[in-house]
Amino acid sequence: MIAKTILLAAALCAGEAAVAVEFSGALTDKLPGWTFKASKNRDGLVYNEFEGYYPDKGGKLSSAPIRIGVRPSGTFYKIKFEARAPERSYWGVDYYDAQGKLLPDYYGVIQAGPRAGHEFIIYAMGIVDSIRVFFQSNRGIEAWNLSVEPATPEEAALWCDRLYATLPPLVCNPPADSFALLPRTKEALHSGKEWRVVMLGDSIIQDTFHSIYEALLKRAFPKSNLDFISSVRGSTGCWFYRRPENFKAYVADQKPDLLIIGGISNYHTGEKAANTAAILEVAERAKKLLACEVLILTPALSFDTRGADVAPRKWTLEGDERTKKQVDPERLYPGAAKLGIPVWDMTTPCYTWLYASGKPYEFYSRDLVHSGERGKQIIGRVLFSYFLTARN
Repeated sequence: MIAKTILLAAALCAGEAAVAVEFSGALTDKLPGWTFKASKNRDGLVYNEFEGYYPDKGGKLSSAPIRIGVRPSGTFYKIKFEARAPERSYWGVDYYDAQGKLLPDYYGVIQAGPRAGHEFIIYAMGIVDSIRVFFQSNRGIEAWNLSVEPATPEEAALWCDRLYATLPPLVCNPPADSFALLPRTKEALHSGKEWRVVMLGDSIIQDTFHSIYEALLKRAFPKSNLDFISSVRGSTGCWFYRRPENFKAYVADQKPDLLIIGGISNYHTGEKAANTAAILEVAERAKKLLACEVLILTPALSFDTRGADVAPRKWTLEGDERTKKQVDPERLYPGAAKLGIPVWDMTTPCYTWLYASGKPYEFYSRDLVHSGERGKQIIGRVLFSYFLTARN
């Protein structure tokens, strides 16, 4: 059947966009506006602005642009399609602002298998004007019947619940005083005050952003009016963001009320002491110059550090040499305490879950570094657990 595009609804009212678009039948570059880009370096490394240098994921089929319109704040969208994949493949969303500038993307995973239906929820920042849904594979993924439509925060939270229910249980018991140094953010969660949450870091912070924890927060704090901003660069840490021009572009220009600093790339280069100093410098500068609250996250779920043996067992930082290279608790915690800035431990609950799960890395990931939808739920639930302490 020749695919056809059906515009179900597109309206701009009261400054917000409502759009529902369907592409029926087989999805190919023969459709108007659809494009296909061949693999850049099959079996080699390629650069993605928001992921960094990672193995090429193959040829990329992108949809025609779908305009959702710039909005006052972020919005959830439900994406449905059918797909058949000969190997573990990928889908995702490229976001663009009104000037056509590419914004931080979304990457998901499609497991190998016969033709099946898929449903996902994404979050689009208010600055997003249009999106392109894409499919990517080295051996050719087939897809049919793509639809994109608005979703409510309630629908998004329920989607998270359904996915989370399929995972081994997560244990996360954050300190009850986690919000002691974030009083204005805590007040905003309860009062409904407009509050910009800027998430600064690398592709792991991008995975955190796309865990849809935003919907869980809205359900837990129904009066809240938080606007979430992803400000990321692949494989990049505060050794980059500390430079004045980069601090301006990635932090100051985003106008945070709460700045969240995280990811796994803060210790990619140089000495640990210098890298920790860079994290604290960015945090202190934001707090002083921008008068915002600041939160530092330790690295969340990324590399599978278990080796070949995935049998359930206990995790300790002392026994995990790779993760130890990405943290510096001896300097970071006391340094942040002197600045009055909290540090939330994402590492321990994420890796405790992984080591106890008994699941291979393919279960939760999309590649050797990044999480698929399952892994993102673990990251998001850990962060959400910390936010829940603001109920106290």
